[in-house]
Amino acid sequence: MTSAKYEEYISKYKLRRFVDVHRQIYGSALTEIRSGKKQSHWMWYIFPQLRGLGHSHNAEYYGIVDRDEAIMFLLHPLLGRNLYEITMAMLTIDGKSAEEILGGIDALKFRSSMTLFDNICPNNIFSDALQKYYDGKSDERTLEMLQTGNVKDEQLISGGIIGAIIGDIVGSFYESRYRNPKSTSIALFTEGSRFTDDTVMSLAVADWLLSGELLQKTMPDWGLKFPHRGYGGMFYKWLYINKTKEPYNSFGNGAGMRVSPCGYYAQSLEEALNLAKQSAEVTHNHPEGIKGAQAIASAIFLARQHKSKDEIRDYIEQTFGYNLHRSCDEIRPTYQFDVTCQGSCPEAIIAFLDSHDYESSIRLAVSLGGDSDTIACMTGGIAAAYYGIPSWLVKYVTVEYLPNYIRDVIDRFDKACTERNY
Repeated sequence: MTSAKYEEYISKYKLRRFVDVHRQIYGSALTEIRSGKKQSHWMWYIFPQLRGLGHSHNAEYYGIVDRDEAIMFLLHPLLGRNLYEITMAMLTIDGKSAEEILGGIDALKFRSSMTLFDNICPNNIFSDALQKYYDGKSDERTLEMLQTGNVKDEQLISGGIIGAIIGDIVGSFYESRYRNPKSTSIALFTEGSRFTDDTVMSLAVADWLLSGELLQKTMPDWGLKFPHRGYGGMFYKWLYINKTKEPYNSFGNGAGMRVSPCGYYAQSLEEALNLAKQSAEVTHNHPEGIKGAQAIASAIFLARQHKSKDEIRDYIEQTFGYNLHRSCDEIRPTYQFDVTCQGSCPEAIIAFLDSHDYESSIRLAVSLGGDSDTIACMTGGIAAAYYGIPSWLVKYVTVEYLPNYIRDVIDRFDKACTERNY
C-alpha cells in the first residue's frame, strides 16, 4: 500500500469530525428525542447520510464518504453506541410520525441515514425504524448511490503486517482475563484499544529487514520511540538495561508475536524459517521460542503461496510437532492465560484454521481468553496472508491508531516485499 493511499485515508476518513461534536451535542440530541421533539440543529452528525445527498456545508463535511466509512462509524466505540441508542429512542416514541418528531426535511435525512445503516447491517434496529416510520420503504436515492461507483471501494486489501497490527489492537483491550468474555461477540474496538509491544516489535523486525541493521539495534531503537507498551519483564530489561544484549533463553511468545514480517519478506520457505530463527534467537534462543517463531512465519509464507488449510496444518504438525487437530470450541473452556510459545502459538494457528475470513479469525483468537493481543497478532498475520483484509478495517486502524512514522514503515516494507516477491 502506497503512502499516497495512506494519505488518502487520512484525508477522507476522519471520524474525529464526528467524535468531537458528539461529545458536545449528543446528550442534548438524545434528550430532545426522548422528549418526542427535535428542537436544535444536529441532524448531520447524529444521523449521518451519504455525502452528496445534501448540498450545505454541514451535509458535505459530515456526509458519509462510502460504505466503508459507514461500517467504521457503526463499529466506532462512541459513534456506533450513540447511533444505536438514539435510534432506539426513536423507536420508543408512540403516536408520532417522523415529520412530527424531526420536522419535514430532517425526516428525509433520518430515512436516508436508516437506509444507509440498514444496508450495511440488515435486520437490525435500522430496519425497524424504516418499518415504523416509512412502512419499510428505503430511500431510493441512497440505495442508488450504494449500488453505483459513487460509494464503492475495494472490499479486500492484500495481506501484510497491517494484519498482525490490527489483531494486536483488537486484542489489546481483552488481554486482561477480567475483560475477556470468552466469546466471539465482542466489540472489535473500544475506547481502551491501542497498539502494544506486539506492534512495536513487529515494526522493529520489519525495520531490520529493510535496513540491514542488527536487531540488537532496531529493537531498542523502536522501544525508545514507543515506551510503556506492555513489554514483558525480562524483555524490558534486555531492551532498556542490558548493555550486552545477550539472549536469555526465553520461550515466551514474544518470538511469535514479532515474526510476521519474516513470513511476508521471505522468497522461499527456507528463507522464512531462517529469518524467523534470526528474529527469535536475539532474545528467545530457547528451542521452543525459535520453534514458535518459525511456525508462525512458515504459516504466513504458505498462506501467501495459496496453500490450503490442510496443507498448512500438515506442514506445521509434521515440522514442529504442534497438535492442530483441535478446535477453538474445544480449547476455549479450559484455556488460560499463557505467554509461552508452546502454549499460544498453536492456539493462534488454530484460530486461523477455524476461521472463515479475516475478521472471524481475530474474533476467534480473542475469544480463547489468553494473551489476547499476542494471539490475535499472530493469527492476524496468517489470516491477512490467506484471506486479505476488509478495506474498512485497514482504513479505520490507519486513521484512528497509527502515527505517520508507523504508516511510513509499513508502506516501505510493503513495497520491499512486492519488489522481492513479484
